[in-house]
Amino acid sequence: MDLGMVSKDTNWWLFTLPAFLGSKNILDEYLILTLLVICVFLTLLTWAFSVGGVAWKNGRNRNGTVPIPGTRGLPIVGSLFTLSRGLAHRSLAEMALKSGATQLMAFSLGSTPVVVASDPHTAREILTSPYFADRPIKQSAKSLMFGRAIGFAPNGAYWRHLRRIASSHLFAPRRIAAHEAGRQLDCAAMLCDIAHEQSLHGVVSLRKHLQSAALSNIMGSVFGKHYDPAQDSEELQELKDMVREGFELLGAFNWSDYLPWLNYLYDPFRIVQRCELLVPRVRKLVKNIIEEHKSSESMVSDNADFVDVLLSLDGDEKLEENDMVAVLW
Repeated sequence: MDLGMVSKDTNWWLFTLPAFLGSKNILDEYLILTLLVICVFLTLLTWAFSVGGVAWKNGRNRNGTVPIPGTRGLPIVGSLFTLSRGLAHRSLAEMALKSGATQLMAFSLGSTPVVVASDPHTAREILTSPYFADRPIKQSAKSLMFGRAIGFAPNGAYWRHLRRIASSHLFAPRRIAAHEAGRQLDCAAMLCDIAHEQSLHGVVSLRKHLQSAALSNIMGSVFGKHYDPAQDSEELQELKDMVREGFELLGAFNWSDYLPWLNYLYDPFRIVQRCELLVPRVRKLVKNIIEEHKSSESMVSDNADFVDVLLSLDGDEKLEENDMVAVLW
């Protein structure tokens, strides 16, 4: 029996609230108040006896002890406010010092259990263990279709299929060598732009030059398109805006990632709204590129781009168009 396919609805009690809230019986009002008091009491009780915070409430062994030391944080939110102040790595160091965690430290970010490894051997074991293959996916990544991309797809047959395609085609040594000339051109153009800006202003902001070179390299190897940064065409500017918006959404702090119930109440940073506006633009751009490659019918070689490779797959390896959009984006 596959336990992963079994679903359990734990929110059944929500459907009873309208009946209670619409009732004028004073006994129903006392019942609701009693239930709220019990919920608050159980939350505080769970927090008080959970070393790593509320998200680690089920992490105890039979002896009633938590093998991983950590800090409780605050009820409901855990250590969210602790990490939101100052530098995160210094806050983590202070938390580890207070809890006496030398190798592993457990704490909670809302309802998400977190473990931090300070020992290199322990960190290596975590990174190579299949037990840590699945990690929580951010709401923005899910909304931006990254749930079907190789970087965020859950561990399983589909993810292994994407990894096999990437290792055989995108990161194959012969294909990397075939695109060497394009990378050298992008690097040379970047150095010329840096030298030009330095001669004009004396100070250079490297970020925009590195981002432009990386974008040019990705567009060449993945989509087979090359843009001249000096011309700054409308399509190139649209692409830059989409990439910048996508990175901002993926890196933005979202309370709903750690307190999922907030997603139904309030979206303070408009993450969902911004994702809904960006996804149609991405679909339009990537699908147009796919259609251009379909009409060209170019032969697949070591110098071919990744779109041609995906279109050449057949049988069980072939991807659906929506999956191709997610992988290419």
